[in-house]
Amino acid sequence: MKLKYWTSLKICGLFGIISTIIFFIFIGLAIWLSPWFSWTDHFISDIAGSLGDRPIWAGRGIASILLNSGLILAGLVGIIFAVMIEKIKLFQSYLGKIGIYVLFVDMSALLGVGVFPITLGTIHYGLSIVLFCFIPICLYIVAHEIGELYGKKLWFILNLILVISLIPACILIFLPNLVGLTKAIGEMVMLFSFYLTIIILGIKLIKTTSVEKLKDSYKKAI
Repeated sequence: MKLKYWTSLKICGLFGIISTIIFFIFIGLAIWLSPWFSWTDHFISDIAGSLGDRPIWAGRGIASILLNSGLILAGLVGIIFAVMIEKIKLFQSYLGKIGIYVLFVDMSALLGVGVFPITLGTIHYGLSIVLFCFIPICLYIVAHEIGELYGKKLWFILNLILVISLIPACILIFLPNLVGLTKAIGEMVMLFSFYLTIIILGIKLIKTTSVEKLKDSYKKAI
């Protein structure tokens, strides 16, 4: 039983890292194949095309296909990651359980943004709002739970990442006309913060050597 749980921790961590790798490779390639793309003038979703473009998943050719495919695959693997966190009962506090559902919603929204690209309009915008609104909430809860499991030093680092992610969010809300940070730069800051937290958790899970110590840690968080 101990070996099975120990293995599940590592597999769970691996899914978090794989989702991160997929996201940045596919999005990086899509941007590289879009020489017209500007970090200050466009949203990342603009690589998928414009409202009304056909075909809906390839409005700007191969770059659009890569972007949408990357979002779908990263979201799908991320959903598995969230489900596995629930299955192995990693976060057992009430707040932690809420965090798992928030992470699941965020990953589902990421997948949805790829399935329903900007060429479809309203549904894409709605999913994008869900994705970016839930990221700070997810980061706050995950930071709290990781702090309980792995110590306050890591908690401090993750909360610093959270603060960084909140900067573009606040600018978008209070200074929507500010050039630059309300476009792709702001989006990437939030997504990078989101995935940096996930990859930190993934690495910690893979490197876990003492199941008993981990269980004792999260029992204290209840």
